[in-house]
Amino acid sequence: MLTSKAYKRMLAASVLTAVMGTGSVFAAEVQTGYTPDMNATATADTATTDDTTTKAAVYNAGTEKGANTQDNTDAAILAARGDTTLSTDGTVVQGSDGTVTVNNGALKTDDKQVKMVSKTTAGTDLDKVAENGQAQAVTSVEAQYVTGVSADSVNPYVGKTITGLSISGVSADQAAQLMTLLSEKVGDAVSVDGVFKDVQNLGNSGYFSEVNPVFTSVPEGVKIDFAVVTNPVVHGVVFEGNSVYTSDVLSKYMAIPEGQIMNSVYVGQKVQGINAAYARDGYMLAHVDGIAVDDNGMLHIHIVEGIVEDIVPAGNKKTRNKVITREFVQKTGKPFNKFLVRRSVERVYNLGFFDDVNVRMLPGEKDPNNVIIEIDVLEHKTGTITLGAGYSKSDGLMGIVEFGEDNLRGTGDKFKVHWEIGGKKKYKNYQISYLKPWIDHRGTSLGFSFFNREDEYTDYDSDGSEVAEYNKKSKGFNISFGRQTGEYTRDYLTLESRSDKYKWDSDDSSGFRYDKGAGQSPAGTSGNGWDNKTYDFAGMDYVGKNFGRINSITWQKVYDSRDNIYEPTRGRRISYTAQWAGHGLGGDFDFYKFTAEMRAYKKVGSKNVLAFRARGGFIQGDAPYSQLFTLGGADTLRGYEDDQFRGKNMYNATLEFRFPIVKKVSGVLFTDIGDAWDAPNVPWYKNTKSFNYGVGAGVRITTPIGPVKLDYGIGKDKKKFHFSFGTQF
Repeated sequence: MLTSKAYKRMLAASVLTAVMGTGSVFAAEVQTGYTPDMNATATADTATTDDTTTKAAVYNAGTEKGANTQDNTDAAILAARGDTTLSTDGTVVQGSDGTVTVNNGALKTDDKQVKMVSKTTAGTDLDKVAENGQAQAVTSVEAQYVTGVSADSVNPYVGKTITGLSISGVSADQAAQLMTLLSEKVGDAVSVDGVFKDVQNLGNSGYFSEVNPVFTSVPEGVKIDFAVVTNPVVHGVVFEGNSVYTSDVLSKYMAIPEGQIMNSVYVGQKVQGINAAYARDGYMLAHVDGIAVDDNGMLHIHIVEGIVEDIVPAGNKKTRNKVITREFVQKTGKPFNKFLVRRSVERVYNLGFFDDVNVRMLPGEKDPNNVIIEIDVLEHKTGTITLGAGYSKSDGLMGIVEFGEDNLRGTGDKFKVHWEIGGKKKYKNYQISYLKPWIDHRGTSLGFSFFNREDEYTDYDSDGSEVAEYNKKSKGFNISFGRQTGEYTRDYLTLESRSDKYKWDSDDSSGFRYDKGAGQSPAGTSGNGWDNKTYDFAGMDYVGKNFGRINSITWQKVYDSRDNIYEPTRGRRISYTAQWAGHGLGGDFDFYKFTAEMRAYKKVGSKNVLAFRARGGFIQGDAPYSQLFTLGGADTLRGYEDDQFRGKNMYNATLEFRFPIVKKVSGVLFTDIGDAWDAPNVPWYKNTKSFNYGVGAGVRITTPIGPVKLDYGIGKDKKKFHFSFGTQF
């Protein structure tokens, strides 16, 4: 803050000084909580947390690296001046105007109050923190001089004839030039509006810190002299308290002529431009709160940036504080940024531990210009226990035990155990998985899984007719590492070793049961009453290669800007996956598998969402039957059997229109397209690409055990109901 010792001669040299116009000498100061009074307010696109805006805010705030670099601060401050084109030296050579009106009402607000911004299902409106706290690009600002002269001082002379007009405090030549600004003329009757207008006209020239009308009564009427006090000569500008933008950038933007009398209106315009730049980039609490000229003619501009003093979780009974605060991209010790806070709220909600997340802003304890962010959460249950038993003639008595916890001991770790035992074959199914999302301060994750499962499978031909039934036994483990490489990007590396085997009833000599009727042949065959043994699955060289071990390394890069990973309404998720399985890793197969996927979401109206997904992939090498792409069923291509299409190549796209019906029940209209092809030596799968489509409708029901999906799909040849758990995508 400014001190009297630092500035022995405080001269009213700011917009506020000119506004007051009553002879007061002070350092201009704006109360905490200031927001510009702007005609140009932010557009909806500017106000939302889209990918580009948030990333810029993250970068400029310096949460990771690159804070306050010259390139970014240049771009940030100049962007607030309009759609600018810069020359090689950084000056603006082209820009589009935006207008801001400045008056004394824009320079003062009420004292700082406790503000509340709320979030419901990960959507938060931080604009409520400070109304109109944003601005579009600003290249020009209209400043208005508002006098402190009261009507009471003019009323005694109202109606009297003006016999003379003069301007004192400047040279005769300057006075003669300024006289042209006066609207009142000799012979006119004095009026309050006329005097105020002339005071404002002189004040709006920007060169005077005071404009005071002095009335002298004479027999013929009254003489009016406008006594002015000239602003000081400015020899340079000093910025204080700025960290978001460098002083060099701010000085370039201010462009105050040195060695000339300061124009307070011009300074006011530039100050408001700085405020607009801060607000536009999300720094809603930042503003210029002090302007003064010292004895050496240096113009001091003090900026308060609204530093976040602390981030305090509240309402979390189980979840540890650090699990919440480590998700904040808004850091303590940095200026408050609404885009960063909004993104932080999304990240906390996406942990999946909370029904609701709210942000409260409290006054700082160390400095009233600072702010304390209180993050209020409402926890829900994150653990599940499942016990079950069943009996059938074919399998006998079976039991199931499952335990899962998504927030283990409040640390955010995930742990799950699934165990099935029993049956006539005395088989045991189990899966144990553990994920630690943070093993260091950079958000590196570590997860592992062990599994041993045996499940019944059915294969279909391209027409959706059942051709084979078998049991698939999968056994192995994987270890996965994840690393956050950007606010929206994350890389994963997974090491896996597994063995997939196909088992059948020993009484079935063919290895599989072919259920095709007489006169129907698998794809690629002809004739009636075809011989099963000709296509004996157990004897096929291609399928026989599946009996072995698959050791692989998988790399995946994910870009995810969705606002809510459970029920997204905006944002995108893009992923690229490359898997290599090789003999060099100790496995029995050597192949490469590449997959790409893109998901996008857009809100339609206030409650509806348009969701789109497209994905594709291909395999090179001798991939086993179990690793081929599959398509068909509730999650990929509705209106078709599960995994009806299989092959080394795949494409798939889905478009959904999602809309609420009643609480916890929503509807969806969808269309799916796609195909999987090129499965050599497997007679019931196609080797050429085709176009398959499905359309339909469905409902989504939120239950204590998760979302339940019921869809009715109409394919090219069949219609089918699909029942499943979880979200579509």
